Amino acid sequence: MGGGKGMRVLRRVTGMGSAGSLALALLAGGCVLAATLGPRQAQATGARALQQTITALPLVDKTIVVASSWGDINGDMDPSLSTGPPVSAFSSDENMTQAGASESITQLRRDFGVGPLRLSPQSTDWLGINPGLWGVTTPLPSLKGLPAKLEVTYRYPLASHLRLVAGSMPDTAQKPKWTSTQILYDLKVVVTRQTAKTFALRPGSHLTMFGPPNPMTGNKVAVVRLDVTGIVEPTDPGSSFWNSDPLLSAPSLDIVDGPPTWIGAVIVDPGETDMLQTIFSPADMIFQWEFPVGTNQTLHGQTQALFNEVNQFTSQTPTLTGDLAPMANALNVRLGLVQPLAAFVQATNDVNVLLWIVYAGLAVAGAVTLLLATRMIAARRSAELTLRRARGASLWQLFSLGTRGAAVACVPAAGLAWAIAVLLVPDATPAGPFAWWPGIATLAFAATAPGVVAAWQHRLPRRRNARRRWPWLPRVVFEVTACAAAVGGITVFRSQTGATDLYASAAAVLVAVPAVIVALRLYQLVLRGLARASAQRRGVIGFLGLTRAAHAPLTLALPAIVLVLALTVAAFTGMVRAAVVRGETAASWQATGADVVVAAPAQLGISPAAVRAIAAVPGVQHAVPVITVPLTTTAGGHVVDAIVVDPASYAALVASTEGFSPVRPALLTQTRGQGAIPVLASPQAAAYLGGRGGSTFDEQVGLPALRVQVSGELQSTPALPAGGAFIVLPVSAIRGVSEPPPVNLMLLTGPSIDMTRLRAAVKATMPGADAPDITTRAFALQGLAGAPLQQGTFLLFTLSIAFAAALALAVMLLELALGAADREVTTARLATMGLTEGQRVRLVAVEVIPSIAASAVAAAACAIALPPLLAPAIDLSVFTQSPAPVPLRTDFVAFMLPLAGLLAVTVIALAYEIRSRRGRGVAVTMRT
Repeated sequence: MGGGKGMRVLRRVTGMGSAGSLALALLAGGCVLAATLGPRQAQATGARALQQTITALPLVDKTIVVASSWGDINGDMDPSLSTGPPVSAFSSDENMTQAGASESITQLRRDFGVGPLRLSPQSTDWLGINPGLWGVTTPLPSLKGLPAKLEVTYRYPLASHLRLVAGSMPDTAQKPKWTSTQILYDLKVVVTRQTAKTFALRPGSHLTMFGPPNPMTGNKVAVVRLDVTGIVEPTDPGSSFWNSDPLLSAPSLDIVDGPPTWIGAVIVDPGETDMLQTIFSPADMIFQWEFPVGTNQTLHGQTQALFNEVNQFTSQTPTLTGDLAPMANALNVRLGLVQPLAAFVQATNDVNVLLWIVYAGLAVAGAVTLLLATRMIAARRSAELTLRRARGASLWQLFSLGTRGAAVACVPAAGLAWAIAVLLVPDATPAGPFAWWPGIATLAFAATAPGVVAAWQHRLPRRRNARRRWPWLPRVVFEVTACAAAVGGITVFRSQTGATDLYASAAAVLVAVPAVIVALRLYQLVLRGLARASAQRRGVIGFLGLTRAAHAPLTLALPAIVLVLALTVAAFTGMVRAAVVRGETAASWQATGADVVVAAPAQLGISPAAVRAIAAVPGVQHAVPVITVPLTTTAGGHVVDAIVVDPASYAALVASTEGFSPVRPALLTQTRGQGAIPVLASPQAAAYLGGRGGSTFDEQVGLPALRVQVSGELQSTPALPAGGAFIVLPVSAIRGVSEPPPVNLMLLTGPSIDMTRLRAAVKATMPGADAPDITTRAFALQGLAGAPLQQGTFLLFTLSIAFAAALALAVMLLELALGAADREVTTARLATMGLTEGQRVRLVAVEVIPSIAASAVAAAACAIALPPLLAPAIDLSVFTQSPAPVPLRTDFVAFMLPLAGLLAVTVIALAYEIRSRRGRGVAVTMRT
């Protein structure tokens, strides 16, 4: 009782039946869900991809570094500092004070923290002053006679970045002492555990060094005494405070610049900044401010806005005020996020091109489906609206009536759809209007379309003075104009890389327009011919069904567009996915060269026992030991990588890989009487060796003197997938050598190599820290396929296919519903003439299936045309992370799967149509 009353209330409020209200609500809710969920999922995908990109960067790239020198800062300061009233930021001798250090950090942080880029907590910011390395004159027995140099480093703030483990923190420095030839400075410092251990220091130790001569003091010698007051350790060893200068945490032995020298660093008290600058200013000092970026807080804004801000940091002068304003021009800002963000923005733009193609196709398909639903509702309310119009209702009143009823059904469904989208993908709201306008536009279209259709169908007919001479002309003009617009849009899309314009990105729609127009033209001709042929045969089913189907081409235009777009979008996403999988497979081969690569340092190599054990691992089909050594040509001094292999085994292994030049063992076989050793060379190496004329190598790296001749060229080879100048030598060339170089590389191929047994074999035969490295192609492929940008994009593709399938089912049900009334009357009349139930079912099938077949043919034409049309404007290498192009080509498997889905949808729709009519008798149908 309550349910029936609810239906009557719904009918009274909406003006539609319960079935019409439910259908429109479901369609509107589904379209709003897709319009809201898609952008949110795309935003979440971008956030995860950006998080992974930034996380993979080294710490130095995630830190804003502001650098200058004491000389540059001093040169930009006001000369009145030395004669005018004192200021807090600088002393009278133009040295930055501790207050100036604190104020500079505060102002720079404020300048960098105004955009979407968020900084780490203020406690992570710091300023460092580094005068460089200066020689220590105090003998240090722990260094065993080697000299030492130290950086006397200033850091502010200090307390939050280290903890005291022995002694005490340094105090403010004493005033210097002057003699006739020297100035004696006494600085209190602390050192880390590693520095104290290397230099044998402890609290109370003293070190002496000479500073630079200062012309302002008559070039007197600066003698600096370093008093170690304490031993410290980092509170956060991974912070930029300790990683920007590796000498700060631990000393190292420098064997590059001159004789071996121990170099390290000590830290002075923040209160000694003025004295530090006074001592080392004649030799200049590096000022460096660092502001770590809070990467966990930067991922919810727009990537483009983030890149613009980061790029602005490095191209504009920081804003400083007060006493610090003059030094702003002396500051240089750098941030390692610029290049990674630029590459990420380009990658997201490439992905957005694909998503826009899918979005535009589904948007048009959804709009057409909603339009069909409103046509169905208007057709069922035709008698009511005609009566209202006859009683004097205006078009505006009809529009309001239709819109009000649709809004009552659509608004709650849209609200529920929005809530579901938020629950499925939380905290991923896109920035700007893209967060709300797709859903609101979809709701507005669904709510107003019934009113627009009702008003349009009941407008007053235009007065026609005479019959048109060419009644077919308007349709032809419309079709030609639509085809011309489609061709123009495709041309625009192909001419601009990274196109995001809606008109240019609606390529699937633009391809579908001429396909549907041509299909409908041919559809009518073919069906009329088939109807004539069926008229010569017994039975009325074929003739009647084909005739009815042939007389409704315009009615089928909108359903055909939806079906073609649904199939095209599904086929397009399938072709993109297949192309990416092929590209990632090729990229994984180019990254590793084989399914498994076992590499050892050249000087150690892989032992013969390990070679045998590795080759015997289950699942290994091809195992090739390789010797790779760099050789220098006798003429020209060119360096080429020599790859020494057994020709037959290597050729078999190369044949089991993908993307590498095949190896012919005969080209590496030295014939009788041939003096030179035949080799296969890369183009670059062949040029070094003088082409087929050959060249010689002197005895080197354990190989005898070799005279080689190029017998063929290889563009690439698994033993050196990175390419370059290389030659492939037969192992017979080094047979007889007493101590040949060891095998340092093993290439393995096989679809199911037992990695556990392989690691155990390597560990058993070559234990210790010098064990070979094992690299697998599966790991490289997993890294590509598991990238957030690809996973998120493919998830959107899957959701798009599901939405396309839902639209296809909905439009077929709507198509059947639009012709249901006329079809029921026709079949009922035929039933009175003896038409059986089975014949009526076949009649419905013969009437409906041709339109679906025409849509499938048009979709097939679109699927075939899309790859060559879109390939120039699409860059799929963003998924493979490789410079190699990833071609998009027609994939019939990708099209057959959606076609099978369309067949399933057709069966479901026809089953629903047949079952829905079984409850109505012929007499009931004839009376209605």
